[in-house]
Amino acid sequence: MEKIGEGKTAEVYSDGKYAYKKFRNHYDIGYINYEVKIQNEIYDKTDLNVCHYEIKDDMIKMPLIGGVEFADRIRIEKYKKWLDDFTDLQCETYKYKDLDLPDAYEVFKDQIECSNLDQTYKLKALESLGKIDKTYHLCHLDFHPLNIKYDQNEYYILDWTNAKLANPVMDIASTYIIFKLYLKRQANKYLNMMFKKTGYQKKDIMDAIPLMAFIKLRENDVLEHEELLRDLIVERHNV
Repeated sequence: MEKIGEGKTAEVYSDGKYAYKKFRNHYDIGYINYEVKIQNEIYDKTDLNVCHYEIKDDMIKMPLIGGVEFADRIRIEKYKKWLDDFTDLQCETYKYKDLDLPDAYEVFKDQIECSNLDQTYKLKALESLGKIDKTYHLCHLDFHPLNIKYDQNEYYILDWTNAKLANPVMDIASTYIIFKLYLKRQANKYLNMMFKKTGYQKKDIMDAIPLMAFIKLRENDVLEHEELLRDLIVERHNV
């Protein structure tokens, strides 16, 4: 098999027909089973373009998607309407509610309380969580151009590991933060487009930003962005 990619936890191989996600030796089989369960719940109960997963020899086997990463369509093909397509696709996920997925409110509360981050940030994150209305929609919670592929006029959403039932303002705030970190010039354009398409107001997103910045700060690959994330948690920012 040919190696076609790698990420923080796994390498991806292909036999020409299927892709195989091979996890590094330290990775817990329980997390692999969890990822498969989440993916197949979305595959089975939505009309979104997502792949079916199965476990084969401690790897995740999935159909091989051709085409290009959405990020490459933006960067290389200079596709002008990318943000419109991107926000339409994200809004499409919010139509779904009745799925067997984790409750974001419970998961995030546990993550905050178990965190080793400073108490000031934990209190800000808990305050943010408490301001968000409890509604339950399918939310990807790591939605960005690298997690989308484009093939034969169809978009495919990848990497649903973080998916939960949540208020969409959490998902929008999460993507806004990713844009602030990596696509800064597009962050406010993205947000304004989501206001128009969802009907959420500026305050709705502002209330969720400290929470989602805290969740992002817990990751171990954001050291270069730590100062900005801390500022977002304590609300030293403008949207």
